[in-house]
Amino acid sequence: MDLKFIEEWGFEYVAYPFLINEGKNYKFAKLREDGEIKDIRGKKGKVKGRSLDEGYWVYTFVEFDPNTQDGEVIYIGKAEGQGGLEGRFSSYMSGNPKYNKTNGPQNRAMYQRMLEWLPQGRQIRIYGYPVPQTFSTKTYFGIEKTFPIQDAKWYEYGLMEVYENMNGKLPLLNTQSNYNQ
Repeated sequence: MDLKFIEEWGFEYVAYPFLINEGKNYKFAKLREDGEIKDIRGKKGKVKGRSLDEGYWVYTFVEFDPNTQDGEVIYIGKAEGQGGLEGRFSSYMSGNPKYNKTNGPQNRAMYQRMLEWLPQGRQIRIYGYPVPQTFSTKTYFGIEKTFPIQDAKWYEYGLMEVYENMNGKLPLLNTQSNYNQ
């Protein structure tokens, strides 16, 4: 599955990791309101009407080749927590064992992988797709409530299945344990 395929499905380029502190750490440059991806504070850009810090997302890490302007998907994930896709980036940053020795193994593994690859000159781009919201209305103790339903997990699994069917394997950084068919 290449970058062009991801873009055809409506994923948009939203961020990339880059080295800081003489290569000892990294952070993310993110999509801004003007459409640029920059490492400066500013109003967040939107993808299909949704800001990076709201709602549920499916995203891909793509190893980008500037010579061909194409890339290979190396990770497929979902953002379901508070803070949307930007919150998911923050949780990867908390994978730095220097600051948080107990954070989840996925965050630590991704943090270490980026610190290994970025000094080698490998370029990583992150593409995001906001999971569409649907609403459900239910009655609880005589009170009717309407709430959003977002099923990022099924979007993630669907994309992983498509990837596996096209390539005969999962993306490099995904494992069978985080993919339940």
